[in-house]
Amino acid sequence: MEILIVVFVILSLIGSISFLKPSKKMKALSAIRHIASKEGFKIGSTQILRKKFKSWTPQVAIYQIKNDSSFKDMHFVREGDALILYAPMSLKYDEQFPVAQEKILLLPNSVLEIIFFQSNIAIVWNEMQGHEELLKIKTAILNICN
Repeated sequence: MEILIVVFVILSLIGSISFLKPSKKMKALSAIRHIASKEGFKIGSTQILRKKFKSWTPQVAIYQIKNDSSFKDMHFVREGDALILYAPMSLKYDEQFPVAQEKILLLPNSVLEIIFFQSNIAIVWNEMQGHEELLKIKTAILNICN
């Protein structure tokens, strides 16, 4: 009987310790998020920000980067292979809209949604696509800002 109790205690300890060890997915996400923070991205969001996105789900992440562009208060949503202006619709009649749209279309297909705020640009994308994809996104965003 004592052996059974000892075996049960040992198995409980092994289970607890293995539960604390991060999975391969968590290690990969940690590495991507570390690179993202080095590249100037802020990772995460608030409940209010999540409500602004139409395509946000728990499987994707919201990354933010400083907005140095002249584009403010624009919201684009991916439909098929293109990012379509969601709001404000009046922007379609602005002189700068064709320039903005041309630059937005250069974003990789991994960007599901993008919102330009006064101080930052927020994107929704699938983090599991890797850090190379993140660097492509950053390059495309910097091209928009220039």
